[in-house]
Amino acid sequence: MKTILFSANTSWYLYNFRQSTLKKFVELGHEVICIAPQDQYSKKLDKIGTKHVNISMDNKGTNPMKDLALFFKFYLLYRKYDPDLIFHFTIKNNIYGSLAGFLARKKFINNITGLGTIFINDNLISKLVYFMYRLSQPLAELIFCQNKDDYKLLIENNLVPAEKLKILPGSGVNLDKFHPKNHKIKKAGEFRFVYTGRMLADKGLNELIGAFKIINQNSIRCHLWLCGYIDKKNNSAITLNEIKSWKKYTWFNWIGPSDNVSEILAQCDCFVLPSYREGMPKSILEACAMNLPVIATDVPGCREIITDNFNGILCMPKNIDSLKSALLKILTMDTTQRIQLGKNGRERVTNLYDEKIVVQSALNCLNKISKK
Repeated sequence: MKTILFSANTSWYLYNFRQSTLKKFVELGHEVICIAPQDQYSKKLDKIGTKHVNISMDNKGTNPMKDLALFFKFYLLYRKYDPDLIFHFTIKNNIYGSLAGFLARKKFINNITGLGTIFINDNLISKLVYFMYRLSQPLAELIFCQNKDDYKLLIENNLVPAEKLKILPGSGVNLDKFHPKNHKIKKAGEFRFVYTGRMLADKGLNELIGAFKIINQNSIRCHLWLCGYIDKKNNSAITLNEIKSWKKYTWFNWIGPSDNVSEILAQCDCFVLPSYREGMPKSILEACAMNLPVIATDVPGCREIITDNFNGILCMPKNIDSLKSALLKILTMDTTQRIQLGKNGRERVTNLYDEKIVVQSALNCLNKISKK
C-alpha cells in the first residue's frame, strides 16, 4: 500500500474534477489524503474513502507572509504524512507545494489546469507568478498541462522544463454519467441554452447576458440557464446582486450550484461557454458527452475540443456581436444539423477525453515513481 496525497486550493475542485482518480487509488488499497481548505465538499471526500486534511490558504491573495506560512504548512504536512507521491493542482499548490515537497524530499507531479486570469494579464502579479513557476516547476518529477496553447506558452516563456512537460486531456469526462440516453422531454417550443461553471466575468457571462438582451428584445426566442456557484474570492466574480438583477428577464434562469449537472444538461438544447481563456473545460466535455452542440470562444482550451461547424460554433472572445451571431446560428439551424453537431461532439470526447485516460495516467505516474 502506498500513501498518495492530492493537493488543491478547494475541496470542491478535488471532488468534482478528480473524484474518479481518487476512487481508483482507494479501490486499489492505497491510502489517499486530500489536502485542501475546508468547504462543503470536504466531507464528501471522506465519504468516498479518502482522508481530508484542512489547510487554510488565501487562494487569490498576494501577501508574501501568508504565502510563506502556506509553504511551511505544506512542508509540515508532507513530513507528517510521508507520502510516496503527491499530486498538485492549482497555482499556489503547484508553486508552494513544490518548494515544500522538494525540501521534504518527496516525489510530486504538478498539474497546470489552465493559465487563467493571472496569465491573461500583464502586470506585476503575473510577472511574480512567472518567476515563481520558473523557480518551482523544475523540481517536479513530471508536469501536466491541458492544451497545446498552454504547452507552447509554458515552453516559450521558460516556465517549465520541456522534458518534463506533457499534455493530458484535462480531468476527462464520465461517459456513463454524461450520456445522451439521459435526455429529458422538455416544454415544446422553449429553446434552452445552458452554461455550467463558476459565475465569473472571465467566463464571458456579461457578454452572454448582453447577447441575450439583443436576441430577446422584441420577443422571447430562447432561454438561458446558468448553473454554478459564486466564487467570491475570485477577482472576476459576478456578484449575487448582479445575478439578481438578471432575474428580471423572463428568459433567464439561475439554478445555482448543483451536484447533478448531467440532469441540468439533459433538459437543454445547446451549451455555451464564451470564456476568455481555459485549460481543458470539463463543462464542455460534459456537454459534448450529452450530445449537446457547443458555442465556445476561439481561445485556448475551447478550440482544443470544439471545431467550428463540426461539433459546435466558435465565436470571438469579449465580443457580444460575435456571440449573438453564434447563438442565432444555432437557434435557426435545421434540427437534423444541430443533432449531428451533438453526435460529433459525443464521438470526439469518447475517443479523446474519456476520464479513464486521466485515471490511467495517474496510475502510470505511481508505477513509474515506485520503480525508481
